Formats: sequence, structure tokens, C-alpha cells
Amino acid sequence: MITALMMVIALALFLLRIPISIALGVATIIGISMIGVPPAIIPSRMIDGVDSFALLAVPFFILAGNLMNAGGLTDRIFAFARAVVGWLSGGLAQVNILASVIFAGMSGSSLADLAGLGAVEIKAMRANGYPVPFSAAVTLASCTIGPLIPPSIILVIYGLATNTSIGQLFLGGLIAGLVVAACLMLYVFIYVKITRPEWGRPEPLDFREVARTGFYGAPALFAPIVILGCLVLGISTPSELGAFATVYAILVGLIYRQFTWKNIKAALIETVSMTAIIMYLFAIASALNFVIARERVAHHAAEFMAQTSASPFVSILLVNLFLIVVGMFLEGPVAILIMAPILLQVVSEFGMGPVQFGVMLSFNLLIGMITPPMGIGLFVAGKVAGISSEAVLKASWPFFIPLLTGLAIISYVPWVTEWLPHLVFGR
Repeated sequence: MITALMMVIALALFLLRIPISIALGVATIIGISMIGVPPAIIPSRMIDGVDSFALLAVPFFILAGNLMNAGGLTDRIFAFARAVVGWLSGGLAQVNILASVIFAGMSGSSLADLAGLGAVEIKAMRANGYPVPFSAAVTLASCTIGPLIPPSIILVIYGLATNTSIGQLFLGGLIAGLVVAACLMLYVFIYVKITRPEWGRPEPLDFREVARTGFYGAPALFAPIVILGCLVLGISTPSELGAFATVYAILVGLIYRQFTWKNIKAALIETVSMTAIIMYLFAIASALNFVIARERVAHHAAEFMAQTSASPFVSILLVNLFLIVVGMFLEGPVAILIMAPILLQVVSEFGMGPVQFGVMLSFNLLIGMITPPMGIGLFVAGKVAGISSEAVLKASWPFFIPLLTGLAIISYVPWVTEWLPHLVFGR
């Protein structure tokens, strides 16, 4: 099968440390040559792949997250979260998780959460006697919430790759993100209650501090409400929502007066860099999917799954296991562009809708992001915490319990991802 050969070639090039973009390009050229199609089809398919108005949401959401990170929002978010849940068992670990939920409603990127807010969280936890590896581990686990709660770059990519409503995906990811956050907070609560460490003690609840931090952090805290409100009320489409988020990020940065030419320049450079990579991947994936469609890979995969197991429970479990393995080797956008169109047709045979699958797929790949051997999250967390990625990994293993629990709920309880979209958009 030509598709299988293309994947083998791409994987071999990955292992040789060839950049993913080049590896996929080489594999695609070889695949198209083997099916006897003129090479001129490649640039045509690549142009078609990025010729979409909806794709404008991607650079705008990336820019909005980078500007919010540069505009001084992280300290205020952490201070408010500390005042609200610092009294729970687990103390700053619980604060860490809630802060990630709030920041998720602005950045849409797990790495922005990890690198930006994570630096504030780990510094505060270290100052209060928390072990640095544990602090890095809880920060790493909580950053997976970010791309589930809208706005979400990874859900935008999935929506464009599968022609699924981005608005419905955003609403579907909202409750799913809160479910994962609840699993993490419950795990920390139980862990601290059982082990009774010297650290992790709750802080006194002070309603005046809640009010004070809420007042000073209001522009930052209202960002998720403004962004999601524009979508729910029909003020903007998901594509236009990125522009709204960017304008709001600029206004908040001006209010806090923490913009400098240096951090604005860094935000713009990071935005251009990430956008260029994602757009190229969209283009090359469009050419790659041309080969996959010609070979009817989705049809054969669905037949194979049906023959392997007639049970939807087992089949969805197998898909989850497959995606976790994929996420260990491929970055989220790459895996979505290659796998989503194929696997969506497979899971639809077992009654799973595109919104539920999109959230399940995205969270699977986020777990892969913090899992070796590729696990870019491990390296970022280690850098932020000033420890080795091996130390972060060792401390992170227990957090896979709540993360996989959250994945199971998303996978087998359709209500979590489908109730809110159906309520807002109707069936």
C-alpha cells in the first residue's frame, strides 16, 4: 500500500532528525509519483489546502495568545486563582490547575500556558516549599486543558481538516476541559490527603483578597467570557473571533501598561513562525490526503475495525490507544491533518459524532505531547523549572491517572461534548 510506504518513509526521516515539514513533503512527492499522477498536481493541491477564509482564525488566535502573554495577564490570573482555590487541600497545586483553566480561555495553546503561566506557577510553588519536579509535573498536566477550552488552535485545525463546525467544537471542548480540570483537582486533593506532605497545605480563604484580585485582574479574567460570548451571541464567526481576541488582547495590554517594544516584537515573530509552519503543514497535508483518498484508506480502515471488533466500546478503546501512540511521535497539527479525515469515518461507524471525536482526538494528542519519546512538553517544562526532562517525566507519571480518566469520560460519555453545542446551535 502506497500510503503505508509514505508513512514509513516519513517516520524514517523523522528518526534521522529531518524536520517534519521536509519529511512529509518528501513522502508526499514519492507517493504521488507512485500512483501515476503528474507532479504538477502537488502545488495545485497545496494551494487548495490553504485557500480558506476560516484559516485566518489560526494566526489571529496565535497572535492573541502571544500578546496576552506579553501584556501582563499571567500574574493577575495566578493571583486571582490563588485567592479562589488556595484554601483547598493541595494549595498552590490546585491554584495551578484553575489558573490554567482561566488562561486557556485566552491563549488556546498548551505551550503558551506552559511557558508563560508555568513560569509564574513554578516560581510561586518553589518559594512555598513545593518540590520542583512535582511543581513542573502538575504544570505540565494542567497545560493539556488549554487547547480544549475555547479558543483552541488545535480544534480550529481539526474543524478545517474535517469540515466540522468550529463553533460547535469550541462549545464541545468547554465542558470537556472543565471535566479534565476536575479530574486533576480531585487527584491532587486525594493525593495530598493520603500522603500528607509538608507542602501542599491550604491557605486561609480571604474574601477581601478574592474581591481585590478579581477587581485588578478583571480585564484578564473577562477575556474568556468576551471571546466565548461573541461566538454564542452570533456577534462573530469563529474566523472573525480570532480578530476580536487579538483586539481585546491589545486593549488589555494597554490597560496594564506592560507592553514593551521588545515583547511585542517577540510576540509578532513567534506568531509569524508558528503560522508559517501550520500553513505549510496544511498545504502538504492536502497533497498527502489526495493519495490517501485515492487509495480509500478510510474505507479499508473502517472495514478492518469492524472485522476486529463489533463492540463500539472496544473499537473506541483501540482508536484511543492508537492515537496515544501517534501522539508520542507526531505533533498535534500534523497528526490531525493526516489522521482526522481517516479516523472520523471509522468512529462514525460506531455512532461517534464529529464534535465528540474532535475533542477526543485533540486530548489524545495533548497527552502524547507530554509523553516520551518526542514529548515536547517535557522539555519545555524542564526548561521552565530548571530541571531535566527526565526528572519532570518521573514526577509526571501519576498524573496520567486523572488525564486518562478524563479521556475515558470524553470518549464514552457523549453528553460531555455534545450537550452544549446542541443547546446553542440545535441539532
